[in-house]
Amino acid sequence: MPLTIAEITVSNNQVPAHYSPAPAMIHFKTNLQPDPTFYFGNRIVHELGPLIKQLSPDRVYLVTNQKLLGLYGGEIRQALWQEQIECVVVTIEDGENRKNFRTLENLCETLVEQNISKASIVLGFGGGCLTNIAGLAAGLIFRGIHYVEMPTTLMGITDSSLSNKQAVNGLKGKNHFGMYYAPVFLFGDTHYLVSEPLESKKAAIVEGIKNGLISDAALLDYFESRLQKSLDYLGELDFHDFAYRIICSKLKILSRDPSERASALTLEYGHTFGHAIEFLSSGKVHHGFAVAKGMCIAAELGYRLGYIPRSLLDRHYYIFGSLLGLDLSIPEEIDVDEILSAINSDNKKTAKGTKFVLLKNTGECLNPDGDFQVFVDPDVVRGVLTEYKDNIQPRIRFSAMRMEKRIYAEI
Repeated sequence: MPLTIAEITVSNNQVPAHYSPAPAMIHFKTNLQPDPTFYFGNRIVHELGPLIKQLSPDRVYLVTNQKLLGLYGGEIRQALWQEQIECVVVTIEDGENRKNFRTLENLCETLVEQNISKASIVLGFGGGCLTNIAGLAAGLIFRGIHYVEMPTTLMGITDSSLSNKQAVNGLKGKNHFGMYYAPVFLFGDTHYLVSEPLESKKAAIVEGIKNGLISDAALLDYFESRLQKSLDYLGELDFHDFAYRIICSKLKILSRDPSERASALTLEYGHTFGHAIEFLSSGKVHHGFAVAKGMCIAAELGYRLGYIPRSLLDRHYYIFGSLLGLDLSIPEEIDVDEILSAINSDNKKTAKGTKFVLLKNTGECLNPDGDFQVFVDPDVVRGVLTEYKDNIQPRIRFSAMRMEKRIYAEI
């Protein structure tokens, strides 16, 4: 079957005028190094077989979980069988509490037992935790075999897949062990989002809002407007549109810094605090929700240091708390000392200590040293964390009241 592909290069703040809600499969240029092709669309699984056929594999190893296999395994295997491609299915348990060396080792050994070869392809089909494990296995087996990433969550399609990063967690924190290993291509079909719980989709929208806060004020306005109505009434193509816009926003950032060592480090806004909370909760706090908490803490830190106005701090609480309806509190069982200890083990820590991505204004981050990060006195960090943990609910209420007054004044 011939491929129908429109190549889109994102170079400005606008969604291209020729974009339609349900286009044919499109091809994004990711600007990553190396740059995996990103095929994106809605209900495009019929295109998968011809794309993989071009790689001439001896067989494809479909790595997924039992739930996704039951829902979609048949159509994926059918897409491969139509191109006479042999498919071997390997299921694993995933989630943050399974994203570890034990799961990775078991997957690698299983793949070798199933006669995987240098001519094979590992196809990771699942959320970010699963595709991280599958991608790292592909990078390790025989020092690297072809990997195709097929995310099934809004977070996976719009964020975690756009990095070339594969990793597992360690005893002290998230993503401590891994590598940069690029897929041959990414395949994002938003049809698979229909089986994703709404709460999980909300977690991905957090990352889209983050992109607006750090780089794209127009995107932040878009989400602020769309979230005035409940997400419960949105359909498949609405979330396809969300995915498209979030992808565009991230690719604009990557186009300026494909190595993610300068301006693209702003994508870590809220993640230093968020990763600590997520890890200490043993995965009970979803990544996106932990990052929302982390961004609010980072905004409090920026406000305390005089970098941002009260109105921007209030906007964090309004969008994440009032509009998206998230719990922004630090779990009761996690104390400040534990968070500080986890931060000191963060994978972005330098020889001089931990730095933080902080905002300068809506759509702009501070950049005092050329790496878009700021050193902050540990005592100030401790003070902000303590006050946040003890007084978060009143802060949310007062911020919401101030935002509502501003909104009514503008009407």
